[in-house]
Amino acid sequence: IRTLLPAAFSMAMLGAIESLLCAVVLDGMTGTKHKANSELVGQGLGNIIAPFFGGITATAAIARSAANVRAGATSPISAVIHSILVILALLVLAPLLSWLPLSAMAALLLMVAWNMSEAHKV
Repeated sequence: IRTLLPAAFSMAMLGAIESLLCAVVLDGMTGTKHKANSELVGQGLGNIIAPFFGGITATAAIARSAANVRAGATSPISAVIHSILVILALLVLAPLLSWLPLSAMAALLLMVAWNMSEAHKV
């Protein structure tokens, strides 16, 4: 426990900071004000309960959230619909992706990371 507790605390703090930063960015995009306590309580409860069902801990995803806002989403249901579509795509495309070379997948991930960094704007 002495070894795990400091690392667990550090990860929880980083997750909380990331989620709150995401909320602040989205506040700027939507002109609204988030409820920090509600955000953190919800995230904490979800991260405590998820492992009992085989899940892993999670934080806010700025890329998905920003894409939802830019697409005109106005409720949290958009995240649920996105998750369902990702699961369906994985179930349908997983057999096909097994034929994709890892080098091609790595190149795709590098391009996504490069585009997300917006290095051309620096």
